[in-house]
Amino acid sequence: MTQPPIDGHTPDTGGSQPPGEQVPPVDPAHPAAPVPGTPQQWAWVQPQQPLVLTETEPLEYHRLYRGVPKYAWWKPLAVVGLAASIYLAFNIGFSLALMPLLVAFDPDYVNNAVVLQVAPLLDTQHPLSIVLNLGTVALMIPAVILAMLAVGIRPTGRIWSVAGKIRWGLLWRTTGAAVLAVIVMNGVGIFVGMVMSVFSGPGESAAIAADSPDFNTNAAIASFVIVLLLVPFQAAAEEVVFRGLFLQVLGSWMRSPWLAIGISSVVFALMHIYDIWGLLAVGLMGLTAAWVTWKTGGLEAAVAIHVINNIAAFGFMAAGLSPDTGQVESSGGPESVVGEVVGLALFLWLTVRIFRKHGYGRERVDSVWRPGAVAPAGNGA
Repeated sequence: MTQPPIDGHTPDTGGSQPPGEQVPPVDPAHPAAPVPGTPQQWAWVQPQQPLVLTETEPLEYHRLYRGVPKYAWWKPLAVVGLAASIYLAFNIGFSLALMPLLVAFDPDYVNNAVVLQVAPLLDTQHPLSIVLNLGTVALMIPAVILAMLAVGIRPTGRIWSVAGKIRWGLLWRTTGAAVLAVIVMNGVGIFVGMVMSVFSGPGESAAIAADSPDFNTNAAIASFVIVLLLVPFQAAAEEVVFRGLFLQVLGSWMRSPWLAIGISSVVFALMHIYDIWGLLAVGLMGLTAAWVTWKTGGLEAAVAIHVINNIAAFGFMAAGLSPDTGQVESSGGPESVVGEVVGLALFLWLTVRIFRKHGYGRERVDSVWRPGAVAPAGNGA
């Protein structure tokens, strides 16, 4: 007897079918199911496991990689490796492109920073150093996005928020909260410093850079204009890496956000050159940014406080109101940490109120294709 056609073809059984044995026809209710008694040499025609469009569970910000098409455990690692490689290439290219300008317009800075290594890498008395350093950091944004595209992490907007984009309303509102918080932060720090000086007795008053005869007002103004233009991109880039990529890579492997929040905060602090008080202050900033990112489901609030804090810090340096016009190891003392705690606590309180009042979401549900069960043969009506 000849075997029934499969997929429109009649196989040659070679006379292997025993005489008189009846082969059941293909079940019309399940035409893709394999026919019982199919010879082994025809096993390749049996249907593959079908894919079913399924909704994910509600995913918090740090778990958003779990909602990408065809997620695999190794993809987050691939994003990190590719992003680092792309950023290194961008960094080298940008630095080489800017170096002729540095050599032509600021040769003393190049000699001091590269050859003698006595100048800070980022100095508001040298505007091109601001362009070089802030510009190279900003390149982290395209590096991360290109790496996500290469690995298939889509939409790439999930790096910004659970909405798959920047929520501009939340960004502008939390920027207002950040301005108030940074004013309080610096005011409390200055007040605590004055109180400490009263109890510690009179000491030498710290000289400010603006009193130096070498202070260049035009360079300071140019640097501050560059800061206003580039700090939003520099701060956003650091948030994309330390609060975005770090949280989402670690969150793709673990449900709890706390380990990811802690690790990202420590790494962020160690990437700076400050003394112990500066590291504590930066660590608090990183911890606040990581927590608020998880709490609000996006980077907007973290970017807001980072931008305003950096503009204020660069503003003090550019105006010569601190002993140095560039980024150096010494960064204040315990008074700066006290001010940081008070200012950041105010920012968190305001941000949570803004978030709840305007009803922004903090979870996302994605539709993904996942393997489904193959229908068993012979179950037709």
